[in-house]
Amino acid sequence: MTLLARLEALESKVNKNSYNSSKPPSTDGLAKKTSSLRESSGKPPGGQAGHKGSTLKQAMQPTEHIDYPLPGQCERCHHELPLHDALVGERRQVVDVPVAAFDVVEQRTLSLRCQCGQLHTSAVPASVTEPA
Repeated sequence: MTLLARLEALESKVNKNSYNSSKPPSTDGLAKKTSSLRESSGKPPGGQAGHKGSTLKQAMQPTEHIDYPLPGQCERCHHELPLHDALVGERRQVVDVPVAAFDVVEQRTLSLRCQCGQLHTSAVPASVTEPA
């Protein structure tokens, strides 16, 4: 092995780190990682002042209501609370995306033997058996 080939092999081994090889980050040592080459815009991170945000609007007719119960009596004076006068204080809506479901339609033919011995069998319509 020549000295130049050996030097090249050793340099390539030294230049490897967790970013350009399969080495774990713990083997990188204390060397400082290079920072991004992008220049800062000077703006703070996140939404900027004056930007009109958008959010998911609440549904006017939710499919289900869950009311969390109030205590039956006051925590301070222990008088019974008139629960029928309670007002809605906060509304939160959780939108669940339903799991895709498939309708499986089983199509069956029927057969019946008459008392005279004749066998009657229904048939699948041609519109069902022919490809669209």
